[in-house]
Amino acid sequence: MEIARLLHTFGGPMLALFGGIGVRSVGTLVTGIGSRTATVDFSDAPRPCKPYRPERERIVSGDPAQTVSFAYQSEDGHFLAGTWTCQPGKWHIEFAQNEFVHILEGVVVVTDGNGLAKTYRAGDAFVSPAGFAGTWDVRDPVRKYFTLGGPPG
Repeated sequence: MEIARLLHTFGGPMLALFGGIGVRSVGTLVTGIGSRTATVDFSDAPRPCKPYRPERERIVSGDPAQTVSFAYQSEDGHFLAGTWTCQPGKWHIEFAQNEFVHILEGVVVVTDGNGLAKTYRAGDAFVSPAGFAGTWDVRDPVRKYFTLGGPPG
């Protein structure tokens, strides 16, 4: 499940993480594949996937069970958009692609490799650039919109 690994493990939100959802299943989670001339409404996205977690060795604390629902994927697969949720927990992340995040609910503390921490709450938006490495510490259950773009690094 390379798309998920890209989201939060190596790509910014994830994978082998979709416990039970294989790579071939991603197409069933994504609407809007291919050429589109209309907008894509996130409310039309498929239901979230079965919860998954970061790889055990990346988890620092808690039980960061996560779900993702992809609303859109470009034909070339280099741009994704959707909704992601996570329960409280802290884990190490490495982003291979750029990710734009808009927090809808909850609180997350994002700490970079130099120890600089930033707290994001509902209403906040930020970008994790490709190459970002650090930790995500979800303090209150998070729900976010995300876009993930650019060729994997």
